[in-house]
Amino acid sequence: MNPLSAAATVAMIGATLSAPALAAPVVCNAVWTDAARGGRTVPVRIRMPQGHGPAPVILFSHGLGGGLDAGADWVTAWSEAGFMTVNIQHAGSDTAIWKGRMRPMQGLREAMNGAQLQARAGDVHFVLDRLEKGGREGACDLGRVDMGRVGMAGHSFGAQTTLAVSGARYGGEAIMRDPRIKAAIALSPQPAQGQDDRSAFGGITIPFFSITGTRDELPFLNKVTPQDRTRPFAAMPAGHKYLLVLDGANHMMLGGQSMRMPGTSPNTHIVDAVTRLTTDFWQTYLISGANRPDLIANDRHVLSTKDHFERRLGRSGARGSGTGVQVGGRRGRWWSARSRCQPIRWSTSSRPRRASS
Repeated sequence: MNPLSAAATVAMIGATLSAPALAAPVVCNAVWTDAARGGRTVPVRIRMPQGHGPAPVILFSHGLGGGLDAGADWVTAWSEAGFMTVNIQHAGSDTAIWKGRMRPMQGLREAMNGAQLQARAGDVHFVLDRLEKGGREGACDLGRVDMGRVGMAGHSFGAQTTLAVSGARYGGEAIMRDPRIKAAIALSPQPAQGQDDRSAFGGITIPFFSITGTRDELPFLNKVTPQDRTRPFAAMPAGHKYLLVLDGANHMMLGGQSMRMPGTSPNTHIVDAVTRLTTDFWQTYLISGANRPDLIANDRHVLSTKDHFERRLGRSGARGSGTGVQVGGRRGRWWSARSRCQPIRWSTSSRPRRASS
């Protein structure tokens, strides 16, 4: 790959078109410094919903080579629904690893390591610590943050970060877990490396929503297939676990950004499905409390007959335990403990292969 084409490929990961300023909610940019980690700087973008009362908060972690523009479609929708959102930029795995480099792909590959994952988890812990202190950040009143209702989300490497702080185990220990996180969403998650899935994800007990697509792969970067991205969901214990596989969705579409390259921005169907189901997920687990609604009951119309939705609400380890979930609207089949789900139509370009370890 020559430098020019490599840079164009990298642009799919980290670069976005400039978006006009939002009238609501209030948006505040800041750079916070973590003195406990040698003065590490952590840029953040806060979206504060309208109003004056306490607000649940959702943190968003970008993918490899990304930045504060990551997930703009998703966090904007969540903030407009009444959630405070905080985008976190992770030094060492952000846009700086590829911008202006003759070999941008090399920078990306070098940043794919455990040390960077731990640094990212440290950023999440630090941001939550900073939010607990309250105060103001520009026009944003951090005193409104309800630290009893914290959500975590991320895309790609940000999904790995989300798994880590939600209780994923490494060497048998959940060393990066943050107990303040009450629910989480991972867009484009991937299986564990160097250990089996159950050992890695079997300790994630909080409500968790995994989202992927039938074309969700980056063959120039790793060997993770779209099918592999459903494995964390399958390995988690039953109890408020969800999986959405969107037909035709590729890796960059799930990043929730307006991209410069054709075929990388999410289409209307993907935006509608992700924003509607994820917002209802947050409403269910960060707001509704004991009076939890049927997450999918009002959302079936946004799914196509080729999309795949699955949930595991029961206590047993069986997929679909205790529930019946319609897949893809009225014509879709039902998943239950006694029936099989409609097979997912994976991209014909996605050949089964083992995940990298």
